[in-house]
Amino acid sequence: MPPHTAWTSQTPPLEGVVVLDLSRYIAGPYCTMLMADAGATIIKVEPPAGDDTRGLEPFVPGPSGESVSAYFIRMNRGKKSIVLDLKTASGREELAALVRKADVLVENFAAGVLERLGFPQEHLYEINPSLIYCSVSGFGHSQSPMKHRPAYNIVAEYEAGVFYQKDANAIPAPVGPPVGDMFPALHALSGLLMALYRKAMTGEGGRVDIAMYDSMLSLNEIRSTYALLYGKDWDPSAHPFYAPYGVFPVRDGYICIDVTTPPQWEGFCEAIGSPEIAQRAGLGTGPERVKRFDEVIREPLEQWLSRQTRDEAVDRLSEYRVPAAVIRNPGEALASSQARSREMELEVSGDGVSITTVGNPIKIDNWCGRAHGKAPSLNGDRDWILREILGRTIEVEESRR
Repeated sequence: MPPHTAWTSQTPPLEGVVVLDLSRYIAGPYCTMLMADAGATIIKVEPPAGDDTRGLEPFVPGPSGESVSAYFIRMNRGKKSIVLDLKTASGREELAALVRKADVLVENFAAGVLERLGFPQEHLYEINPSLIYCSVSGFGHSQSPMKHRPAYNIVAEYEAGVFYQKDANAIPAPVGPPVGDMFPALHALSGLLMALYRKAMTGEGGRVDIAMYDSMLSLNEIRSTYALLYGKDWDPSAHPFYAPYGVFPVRDGYICIDVTTPPQWEGFCEAIGSPEIAQRAGLGTGPERVKRFDEVIREPLEQWLSRQTRDEAVDRLSEYRVPAAVIRNPGEALASSQARSREMELEVSGDGVSITTVGNPIKIDNWCGRAHGKAPSLNGDRDWILREILGRTIEVEESRR
């Protein structure tokens, strides 16, 4: 084991990795944003009108009164922007030059779009045999019945059974956060890092094909498996194997409790001032407690909770090693001391404005928690990219126009 001093490197984990980012919205940009935080050079290739999300709400007023998209700033910190019109020969020529210099290309077009723009997979590897090419699409790039369907996050979520339904007669509702975008972005990051590791070992490039639908099936593994095993849907509000489990009211709001192991069950009974319940026969396992929850556990639990505030209840349960949490709204959660202590509340700037958003959850030594840059202005890094990536001088570039 190397000494601890060997873990204090100031080198960002992905320093030197050059990524061409042709993606927009969330699934691709969130992946490449995390790579930018880790020190990769992210070249955001935008069409002449800019990434679609530059025109999406929510907006904040810019320094001259113009509308600046907080949506774009949130997902594109630390990147560099260049405009290329891929519908023109000169735009395609410049993209090919960048592909030749890049380690990674990320796009989240619908299947077939990049091919129609003149860059099928085979051509990309002709230009750069060691390129790692990552696509994030609704249903993947291999042959499948839904390959060419358009998709946003809720399309992938619903198609894969990721939704909330209070009962069989209720209208299925989205789960809330755009997990159909965020979860595939993390799978894309995982695949890219695996491919980069292999490239470091062998020099080989590779293809990372992420389907939002596949990611949602993976996210829903427990419910899908449960349905196949038991022939019925999982009720997310009441665990079939563990109790106490779920959401419970207290004096000033709600908390959640999740008692799973025998030590947690014993600690729970101690915490609520009813240690004798833990000694009763027929309550030693989770399924037994589920069956007898209303009969034995609910009344003493609710009586105890009725005297507690959110923080009092959770602090007490936590003292006895019982998993519990205050149920907070998202704004309250991000402003909490826990979020701030983990550097998860982050101020990001772009186009003359600053917004508060969520930081990077990946912490590696001194990097990723703090390695953040501003979101780029449209085409604002063209000269830098031509000079530093393609090795051109500005005078030569101007003569080419």
